[in-house]
Amino acid sequence: MTNSEQAMAQSQYDPFKIVPRRARGTPTVRTTERSFASTRTRRSRRLAAAAVVASCLLMAGCGGSAKPTVSADSAAPAPSSASPSPNATDTAKAKLLTAYQGFWNLQVQAYTQGSLDGLPISTYAIGKADANIRASLQYYQSQGLVMRGRPTLTPLVTALDLAAKSATITDCIDSTNYRPVDKTTGEPAQLADKVFRHRWTFQATFDNVQWRIYDDSVDRTAAC
Repeated sequence: MTNSEQAMAQSQYDPFKIVPRRARGTPTVRTTERSFASTRTRRSRRLAAAAVVASCLLMAGCGGSAKPTVSADSAAPAPSSASPSPNATDTAKAKLLTAYQGFWNLQVQAYTQGSLDGLPISTYAIGKADANIRASLQYYQSQGLVMRGRPTLTPLVTALDLAAKSATITDCIDSTNYRPVDKTTGEPAQLADKVFRHRWTFQATFDNVQWRIYDDSVDRTAAC
């Protein structure tokens, strides 16, 4: 591995700056009964009045308000046919962040075992990101180092263009519990940088099936 390749590996994936050697009822209708002279006229009036009363009773009360009858079917609200599906942007972000986690899982495993054997790097990384992983792995191998632990990730999707099928993720990666050690002795490597939180930027692209990281960079000028 050339000196320039080692330098590139350190600047990208070595966050440590290793020092080389890694829901009423019906109103009751009340009628008043009175005595009338037994003349035909008055009897007729009384019969007529009785007829009116009977009619009122049949109609659930004159001037009263009858309680409406509601069937069980109409009383219950109609259930919604289906819950709304998430919009395209939210779906894309979820897929992107899942791929990003896979991207880091791949690296942690590679750097822990000291190789890419059996690992699907092309599922998560392409282009410069792929090259950086390979170069960093070569650098750690050359220093006799492997990684122990895991980094703490807090990714945020800061740009997403569904038409262009591209996205940007920024992350403040904490490597406090992710350190290089000597592969043989398990002794921690000597580090020149004692700051373990750095701001990283990742560029991703979508091929209609899978998001992949194709570029990345780290800002070492300040902690996050």
